[in-house]
Amino acid sequence: MNIEEIRDKSNPFSFSKSVVIVIFLLIFIQSWKDTEMSVVSLIDGWHYMMEYIAGNPEIENSGFFPPNLNSDDLMTYALSMLETIQMAIIALILSIIVAVPLSYMSSRNIINILIPGKSPIHEFTKSVIYGSATFVANVFRSINEIIWALIFVSAVGLGPMAGILALGVHTAGVLSKLLSEGNESIDPGPVEALTTTGAGFIKVLIYAVIPQTMPHFVSMCLYRFESDVRSASILGFVGAGGIGFYLFDKMRAFENGDVCTIIIVIVLTVWGLDKVSAIIRKRFI
Repeated sequence: MNIEEIRDKSNPFSFSKSVVIVIFLLIFIQSWKDTEMSVVSLIDGWHYMMEYIAGNPEIENSGFFPPNLNSDDLMTYALSMLETIQMAIIALILSIIVAVPLSYMSSRNIINILIPGKSPIHEFTKSVIYGSATFVANVFRSINEIIWALIFVSAVGLGPMAGILALGVHTAGVLSKLLSEGNESIDPGPVEALTTTGAGFIKVLIYAVIPQTMPHFVSMCLYRFESDVRSASILGFVGAGGIGFYLFDKMRAFENGDVCTIIIVIVLTVWGLDKVSAIIRKRFI
């Protein structure tokens, strides 16, 4: 590659890049207009938001500040937050059990290792496996956790189990997509080297694929765990257990001092989990 080609490729104002930028700006402007976004409306309504946060001075505990610091209530919210974390842990494990096989079946390079043939039968089989796995993963992640929770509440009743199943199914779909992208970005060299020696699918997977994808796998699982804790915090709105039950109950009763306390508990928990995740990432990635 000569200097001219390098200069053309690195030019941020080339014709093709300029066209993409213009198209993106047009889409953004049209989307802004269609959704009736307005900075003026936000500025005009800002004082209403401040009044809501401050609360009605004639109604006790209607303001967000000061938060409720009653020791009994704090213990209740802390225990419900612990239940929320436990829900997220179980949901993550269940989702990994489902997502890992799905991610392999929705990765074209992994399917080629599993079915190395090039005949029409082989190609058809690969297409069926890839299409089926992709479709299932899309269905899992396209439906919001709250909708899944409503479905599972109708099956197993109110409580944490419905929330766990809802998180598990949705996260399985998301993880499958994220992990399959990691699978398809691996270096094919080690795979080809093992394949030429006659190694089977399992050996190739263990010695050539998994070592390359493990850092990505750990990172994505930690990311989804943090996301599941946040999502589990609102599944209580539909009776699926966890701290979300208390959050919804207090919001509905306009006991905003308790709402503020619960939000603080959630924020501190997510912050702590983020620090723990950072330590794990530093160790394994």
